[in-house]
Amino acid sequence: MNLDFDGRVFLTEAEHQTYLRRMPVRFTKFDRSQNCCICGLPGTPENPIQAAHVIGFNYGVKLLRLTPDYLDSPENLKPVHRSTCNKSVELSIEAAIELVKNLT
Repeated sequence: MNLDFDGRVFLTEAEHQTYLRRMPVRFTKFDRSQNCCICGLPGTPENPIQAAHVIGFNYGVKLLRLTPDYLDSPENLKPVHRSTCNKSVELSIEAAIELVKNLT
């Protein structure tokens, strides 16, 4: 049974406390045939395209109280090369806070 967050961006206090004890299991749906949003090149067998979080999942849940649904949404996932471009897309915590301010 999969209960969603009804389109909410932020966790309730009870949800947040639960996830502080144990992080949620994640299942992202992502089109891996896209080109990398950093360098523009397609994936290769040695360096495939993967979904990277703009707002990191762990601090998104723990510090910013964002729902897993939002963190795994197309707004927060970008196509990048696994071994060369991945870290380039993730925001610092300060930049993530600024982004979150505009979500409310």
